[in-house]
Amino acid sequence: MFDWLYRYIAMTPRGLQIVLFIVFLAAGMVSLIKGADWFVDGASALAKRMGIPTIIVGLTIVSMGTSLPEASVSVSSAIANSDGISIGNVVGSNLFNLLVVLGMSAIFTPALFDRQVLRRDLPVMLGSAALLLLFAFVYNTPQGGLMRIEAAVLLVVFVSYIVLTCVQARKQARNNPIPLEERKQVKVGRSLLLLAIGLALIVVGGDFVTYGAKSLALEIGVSETMVGLTVVAVGTSLPELVTSIVAARKGENDIAIGNVIGSNIFNILFILGMSGAIAPIAITRTVQIDIVVMTVLFALFAVVAYARRKVSRSVGCVMVVTYAGYMAYVIAREFVH
Repeated sequence: MFDWLYRYIAMTPRGLQIVLFIVFLAAGMVSLIKGADWFVDGASALAKRMGIPTIIVGLTIVSMGTSLPEASVSVSSAIANSDGISIGNVVGSNLFNLLVVLGMSAIFTPALFDRQVLRRDLPVMLGSAALLLLFAFVYNTPQGGLMRIEAAVLLVVFVSYIVLTCVQARKQARNNPIPLEERKQVKVGRSLLLLAIGLALIVVGGDFVTYGAKSLALEIGVSETMVGLTVVAVGTSLPELVTSIVAARKGENDIAIGNVIGSNIFNILFILGMSGAIAPIAITRTVQIDIVVMTVLFALFAVVAYARRKVSRSVGCVMVVTYAGYMAYVIAREFVH
């Protein structure tokens, strides 16, 4: 997005570059926080005005909007043949979304699951991970990879999921209409403006954070996969983190949960589907292990969700600690090898 600016920075002295990387990180985080605040306000208001349940907004508009940084990074990485960043970004972002974003949101406000999420969206998220796992180990090159035909399958599943979600949303809105008087109180123009400005700030902030963090990480000389799984994944997932925490603090638990599950589905089916359609993505043995970890954690999360129908503060703490353990493993693996 700001390649011209980044190229200019690359020509400056090394000491100044490091300072600018830190400035971009700070500016990006401020942009993400304010953008997420306005985005949640705009999305919630529009949902009420249109009579759409907030869980649907979280699963579609909010989750896709906050996943734009991941999409930008993975697609551009696929074009540049940086497969480690492309696939590592998605796997790392999904783990961060599940364990940190939802975990932190639950610490602020325990997250309750909507029945529709348990019946439709959670199985789709788990099935998407299983499908990626299947492609990574069965339908691949000797090294492992995501071919164009497999990418096409992911995109077809994604389109089918979106169509199903929209059809059910219309039905749900008809069965449980929001009172007309309450809907008319929403100012559409203001809501659209908040939504647009918030989304722009989220995208720009995610880009700045990713650039600054990635550049600082590369200064210490680590692999693309390592950068994709850690720095880039966390950087591009900050919109989901800030948006979900802001939503949880405002009592919009449906948006917080829908944002995480919808983003994970979007990351696997659409982002990897688009990236793989542009250019086949090599999946190394190391990344295959990370895909296994992601799928297993998704399955464990599903068990908790179906058994307890909520994510309590204590479970949220366990999720955050689990992510910290995963990060420690990834970093240790990088330096051991």
